[in-house]
Amino acid sequence: MALASDGILLKTGEDTLTGESGTFNYLDKTGVINDASLFIEEFNFYFSGDRIEKFGDDSYLIKDFKLTTCDGDKPDWSITGSEINLTVEGYGRLRNAAFRVKDIPVAYVPYLLFPAKTKRASGILLPQAGYSSRNGLEFEAPIFWAISDSADMTFYERYMTERGLMQGLELRYVTGPDSKGSFNFDILSDRIDEKDMNDPDQLELSPYQRTNKGRYWFRGRVDQELPVGISARLDADVVSDQDYLREFKSDLTGFNTRPDYEAEFSRPLEEMTSPFRTSRLRLERDGENHSLQAASSFYQRPEGFINDTTPEPLAGLYYNLLPQFIHDLPFALSFQTDYDYIWRDFGVKGHSLSISPNVIYPVWAGKYMRFDTAAGYTRDMHRFDNGSVSSTDNLSRDMYYGSATLSTLLERVFDVDSDSIKRIKHKIVPGLTYEYRSHRDEESFSPWFESMDADGSANRVYLSIDNFLDAKNVDEKGNITYSQLATFSIIQGYDIDESRRDLNLGEKEKPFEPLRAELRIMPDSMISMNTETEWDHYRDDFTYADIAIKLDIERANRLKDIYRLDYVYSDTGNKGLGYYVSINLAKGFSVGSNLRRDIKENYNVEQSYWLDYSSKCWGIRLGMQRHDEESRVMLGFRLFGFND
Repeated sequence: MALASDGILLKTGEDTLTGESGTFNYLDKTGVINDASLFIEEFNFYFSGDRIEKFGDDSYLIKDFKLTTCDGDKPDWSITGSEINLTVEGYGRLRNAAFRVKDIPVAYVPYLLFPAKTKRASGILLPQAGYSSRNGLEFEAPIFWAISDSADMTFYERYMTERGLMQGLELRYVTGPDSKGSFNFDILSDRIDEKDMNDPDQLELSPYQRTNKGRYWFRGRVDQELPVGISARLDADVVSDQDYLREFKSDLTGFNTRPDYEAEFSRPLEEMTSPFRTSRLRLERDGENHSLQAASSFYQRPEGFINDTTPEPLAGLYYNLLPQFIHDLPFALSFQTDYDYIWRDFGVKGHSLSISPNVIYPVWAGKYMRFDTAAGYTRDMHRFDNGSVSSTDNLSRDMYYGSATLSTLLERVFDVDSDSIKRIKHKIVPGLTYEYRSHRDEESFSPWFESMDADGSANRVYLSIDNFLDAKNVDEKGNITYSQLATFSIIQGYDIDESRRDLNLGEKEKPFEPLRAELRIMPDSMISMNTETEWDHYRDDFTYADIAIKLDIERANRLKDIYRLDYVYSDTGNKGLGYYVSINLAKGFSVGSNLRRDIKENYNVEQSYWLDYSSKCWGIRLGMQRHDEESRVMLGFRLFGFND
């Protein structure tokens, strides 16, 4: 036991405890320090108090305390109170706490629990407040629960003065390297229980009536590895009505905010404006040369049509045998078979079975030319649950398919003198393909469900030229990696049937299909460009274009400027422009903007701006958004280190 009265300085690992006087037991690492200060480096926590009691290695009790994560004698923010009980890698419990900006008290709570962990920890996350012209004043308070090292849950309580209380739940878990899941559910008892069809703002959401008071949205993704090599993939997406996603799209529980299923599971949600919400379950077992899948899908129409004719493939079984060479035969065989049971709320429902054997015969035509031929046959069989399609409940249909491709490969390697890239290989693959597809009974009955019906007949030839730029990279340690820098493809098709078709008076044949080009540039992970275009020879104009550009610029202190640009054009009527920009300015400020514009209608579908400020220990964001006819202003705070 040590007693000190002329100043104390104690070091425990990276933590520092100082004070005017006190006692300390070096054996059990306990003591009492008066007029004390404590710095915990792991969290950048600064504590001061009239009295600090230390219990063992990692627990403290501080009387009349002051807490901040800001450096300096005059912190930008601090929390003061009568008592704090803190356990490192545990929790801090504050009593009679006041939140201060500079030294001015702005909020008071009688009790507050916060995590003091480097790992995920349960606790209250900072709330978010804002105003919406449609929902009124808004306030959302999230609570995070770290269930275990592999699972967590977040609860969201969002109050809107015009709509009521919306409650949200997010559950995430991981059970293995390839097994994980994420589910979200939000529910609202809406004060506006019926849509006003005379209100133009309401009609902007959709032209359909809404009479439900209970509003909800459930969605989720699951990847799960099962015994005997079976993989399960579950997608869930069910919404209460067609207007929900447009009305509640920008808050923490909204469409645009959480979660990013595309990044986590490579399966994004349907677009907000999609007429369907898709839920499906797929089980698959892949072998070296075959694949077996079972699937069930449901396409929800949120409008709630009474006579809904949407086909629902509730049960499906699919088998695919990859091309296999048998013994010494010069050709390979492949085989696909699909079974579906299609249900409809209103209309035709029944069974569909498709069987497709195929033969592939690759040969070399000389030293440099490759000649690939393929032929296939598909037999589609239908059994309907009612006789509304034909006089019989059983129908069948045949399709024949053949193709032949002549191609070659040209390549050259270039030496490059750069920091990382040492060689670049340019490959050119020109090819000439003939494709034939014919339905034996094409006019016998109308398309029902299968992709074969949608494909239709074909008798065409097309020329393709594919270009590839591949790089050999060598780092400072001599490690070698390979990457693709760019690809460029052009395809020109010619419809033989169209060139032979009997023309009506004044009509001109148009056998040449639109010239299609695709360009992808990705020199590194920070920049990329993807473009697709189609050129119509007879209209002498572009009929389709899709351009996406990504640019990230790394800045000091691990900051990054982000630029995104998307443009799409189609002669069928779609013409849109979108961008996303986030730029770091000087002294902790950053600005950003997001836009989705319908160029054809001269109308901004969505537009938002935000201003951020971040110091070393706190941040603030002021945002403004307009979507359709709704305007929104949001203000959010963050205390770095305290609520990360």
